[in-house]
Amino acid sequence: MNVMRTGQVKARQLSPIMPVMVYKNLTDYDLKAIFAFLRTTRPVKHRVDNSEPATECKLCRQKHGNGNEN
Repeated sequence: MNVMRTGQVKARQLSPIMPVMVYKNLTDYDLKAIFAFLRTTRPVKHRVDNSEPATECKLCRQKHGNGNEN
């Protein structure tokens, strides 16, 4: 819950796409409900490694590192 409220994992800042401004004011009950829901979803198999050269990705139709491995 702390990560969702602060946008940080230990000293590392999460991606700015994480809507921390929305989550920081939710109740503990709401955050636990979101977390419980996320645990029921299946993981997505989508390789993205921005330290690699960008290549075309068939899954998202964008270019990013390891795009050719999807």
